[in-house]
Amino acid sequence: MTQTERVGSGAEPGEHRRQYLSPWMWVAVAGAVLQLIGLGSDFYAVGDGSAAERKGASLGIPHTSDLILISAVVAIALFALTAAGRSPVRGRATGLWIGVLGLLATLQLGYRMVAPPFIANAQGDQTLANLFSGDCQFYCSPAAAAAAKTQLLTGIWFGLAGCVLVTVAGFAHAVARRSADSPARPRVADVQAGRSPWLALAGAGALGAFLLGYTVFPFYTTPGRGGPVTWSGWLPTPHTSSLVGVLAVVVVWLVVAAVRNRSPLGPAALGATVALLGFVIASRILLRILAPPFGSGAAIEPPAYVALAGGILVIVAGLVLARSRALRRPVLAERT
Repeated sequence: MTQTERVGSGAEPGEHRRQYLSPWMWVAVAGAVLQLIGLGSDFYAVGDGSAAERKGASLGIPHTSDLILISAVVAIALFALTAAGRSPVRGRATGLWIGVLGLLATLQLGYRMVAPPFIANAQGDQTLANLFSGDCQFYCSPAAAAAAKTQLLTGIWFGLAGCVLVTVAGFAHAVARRSADSPARPRVADVQAGRSPWLALAGAGALGAFLLGYTVFPFYTTPGRGGPVTWSGWLPTPHTSSLVGVLAVVVVWLVVAAVRNRSPLGPAALGATVALLGFVIASRILLRILAPPFGSGAAIEPPAYVALAGGILVIVAGLVLARSRALRRPVLAERT
């Protein structure tokens, strides 16, 4: 006897149960809205009196602002997917994702409230020593930041309130009794791409672009008082590093889902999406190669070009996946 079933259709024990949308999820969305309001407002006033310069989160504390934005987007996205009954993770995991990201954003923003990234006597020399102690642009002790003539504005308080609400709401949803019984119900496309070497190349390219460009490998070399200083792309290009990191995670997730025949996208849409994400990754890396944040005095190191090649590899792999008819097969498996 032959039985035909849809692979990855989500026909699992307990699928008939509805996903649980607790009141805490509404609180998380309210917190995410406060986070976004804060990001759109000024965080600091640097200087004295009427001459004080107002600074927003995006340029003032870029890594922190990116983390707050990620926290808000994840909270809103998981709320929307749960409300639609299509959350890809179980109820408890939903709360933990929201809570952990909210907690990280809360801690980072709290640190930036006691250690603002501006002090009056910054030396301005682009060296690692100064960036981590001299001008508090990235990290320094609160005592080292005491010389900063900085006033905290309403926007940063909105951001902090939003981060706290998201954190509390996420963990509260995770520990709710009904969340433990809330199943995962991801959308799975009717037609899957199947396993392909191009999927592996897309994942490898995305990981290579981030790991080689924005971790421990040198991206730039700049002159310093004590000699040349090498930089990873993480510190001097914060928004690009965050964007490449997030998109690399998305590409890897799509690849893993496709290999498991659980992709939410059909073959053509999957390939086009991967190619588009690769284009964004490669274009941002290329922009920072052509326009370094240090000006014309920076030398580009070989890992930067390899990272760019990783982004280009993602584009090529995505285009091949989108156009290859041989990979397309319906998600139907016969069991005898």
